[in-house]
Amino acid sequence: MGCAKKRCSMLNPTTHFTPIRMSAYVRNEVEMEVIVRNEGNEPRWVECDVTTPEAVSLAPDRSLSKGRMRIGIALPREKSSKKIKIYGGASSYPDTYTIRITIYGYGAEGAISERYDIRSELRCERAGHE
Repeated sequence: MGCAKKRCSMLNPTTHFTPIRMSAYVRNEVEMEVIVRNEGNEPRWVECDVTTPEAVSLAPDRSLSKGRMRIGIALPREKSSKKIKIYGGASSYPDTYTIRITIYGYGAEGAISERYDIRSELRCERAGHE
């Protein structure tokens, strides 16, 4: 088809934060959902590596800036997703944090057949004074 000479993008990854921003200087958390849509004709086992800046963490009680998440099997023309929490605290200052995500798509033989490096921007803002 149209993919004979060039590599086709089969996985289409996106992210979404709930709530959409983090509060600065206080203990709080946001959930980041990683959504992968399989645009190809083969099922893919999907995992991703997540890397955060030092000011936020993947663990609620310690500094953890790297983690791996198993998203699962993305069937052809379907999507699969998984959520991960990102924690803020006293060291979370107002800024826009870049969350780096590396998506791995494994084929039927168990080898990595696709890899995508994406970034997601997490806003951290000072809470309003009441």
